[in-house]
Amino acid sequence: EEEEEEEEAEKEITEERRKKVSPSRGKRRSKGVPQGVPTKHDPIICGHKNVRNLEKFPPSFLCGDIGDDRHDYRLPNSVYNSLRVHSHKEEKHAQRLHEKKEHSTQEQALDEKTRLLLFKMVDGGLLTEVNGCVSTGKEACIYHAGGGSSEEFEVPSECAIKVYKTTLNEFKNRDRYIKDDYRFKDRFGKQNPRKLVKLWAEKEMHNLKRLRSGGVACPDVVLLRKHVLVMSFIGQDQRPAPKVKELRLPPEQMREIYQQCIQGMKRMYSDCKLIHADLSEYNILWHNSRVYFIDVGQSVEPSHPNGLEFLLRDCKNISGFFSRSGVRDCMDPYELFNSVSGLGLSAGSDKEFIVQIQTHTKRIQLSELVHSKTQPYAFDYFFEQTTATPKATPTSTSTSGQQQQHHSTTPRGHGHQSEHRSSGAQCDSDSSACSSSSSSDEDEEK
Repeated sequence: EEEEEEEEAEKEITEERRKKVSPSRGKRRSKGVPQGVPTKHDPIICGHKNVRNLEKFPPSFLCGDIGDDRHDYRLPNSVYNSLRVHSHKEEKHAQRLHEKKEHSTQEQALDEKTRLLLFKMVDGGLLTEVNGCVSTGKEACIYHAGGGSSEEFEVPSECAIKVYKTTLNEFKNRDRYIKDDYRFKDRFGKQNPRKLVKLWAEKEMHNLKRLRSGGVACPDVVLLRKHVLVMSFIGQDQRPAPKVKELRLPPEQMREIYQQCIQGMKRMYSDCKLIHADLSEYNILWHNSRVYFIDVGQSVEPSHPNGLEFLLRDCKNISGFFSRSGVRDCMDPYELFNSVSGLGLSAGSDKEFIVQIQTHTKRIQLSELVHSKTQPYAFDYFFEQTTATPKATPTSTSTSGQQQQHHSTTPRGHGHQSEHRSSGAQCDSDSSACSSSSSSDEDEEK
C-alpha cells in the first residue's frame, strides 16, 4: 500500500509539471478555448514560426538551410529571442566598424578626405597623376605620383606622396617624440588622432627642411596639406631606390656606404642639431652612389630628454648591421656614439653607459635652466611660435621690454649657442646695461 501511494504521488507530480511546461494547457489557455484545440502558444507551432522568422535576420547572420521542407526544424522561444538580440548587436558593431574604416587611413586604403586632397592637387596642376603604392610602414603609406608645375615653387618630375595613417593602432607611442620637443610642446595636448597625425606630418616636414639646409641628403619637401606630405621621389622610372637592407654588394662598397652613414650622422648632429631616433638599414636609401636618410618624422633635438638614448640606439643599429654585412674595422656602438656626439663617455657595461647619458642630460637641462635668464638662445625660424609674444608693461623701460620679448620668443635648444657666439657676446654686454636700468627702475618703484 505504501508503494502504491508513492507511485500515485509521483504521477500527480509529473502531471503538474507537464501542465506547467505545456503552453497550450493549464493556466495559459485562453478563456473560451475548448480542450484539445491548439493555440498560438503551442510549442510545435511556435517552433516552426521561429524557424521561418530566422529568414528575416540580416544577411550577415549565417543560419544555414532552414527553408528546406524535408526537415522538421523547431526553435524554442528562448533560443529565438537570444539569437535575435545577438544578431542586432552584431549588425550595429559591423556598422560602427565600417564607418571607422571609411574615416581612417590604414593599410593601403585612402579615406574620402585624403582622396579629395589628392584630387585637388591633380586638378590644380601640382600633380599629373597618382600611381600605386610604393611602400607601406607602421605610420604611413608611400605613393608614386607624376610631378606637374607650380608658379610658386619648382615641382620635380617624379614625386612621392606620404599619407600618414590616422589610426594609432600600429604606432601608439608617437607622443613620446612630440610632447618633450620644445618646438611642439605648446601645441601638444589631448587631441584626436587626425590632429595628432597632422602635427606629426608637420614635424617631419620641418625636419626634412633642416636636413636640407645642413647638407644632409634627404628628399626635398614640395608641399604639405594636413596629413599628406608631397616630396621628391628617390628613384627613377617609378622604381624606388633600394634600401641598404636590400643591397647585395661587396664589402668595399658596403664600407663606403658605412662611411657615408657616419658622416651623415655627424653632420645631422653637429650642423642640423637633430638625432634621427629611428636610424637603421630600413630607413637608408642608396641612389646614384649616395646615401639618403628618410623617415625623419620622429627625429628630435639633442636637448630632448631621451635624445642621447635615441642616438645610442641608432648607433647600435648601424654598427650591428654593417658588422654583420662583412665590413671590417667597424666601430662598436659606444665608440660611434662618442664619435658622433663628441662627449667622450666611457663605461664597462651598457647600463653604466646609459646612466652616464642620463646624468649628462640632467646636467645639460640644469645648466639651461640656470643660464636661461641671462644667456639668449638662437631662434630657429623654421619653427615660429604660434602664440603672441607678451607685451611690455608701461612701468618698464624699452630696453627691459625688448629683453623680455627676446627671452619669451626664443625657444631653448641644445647646441644653438655655438652658432651665434658673436651675437651672444654682444647680447651679454647689452644685458648688463639692461639689468642695471631695470634694477634702478625697480628701486624707484619700491
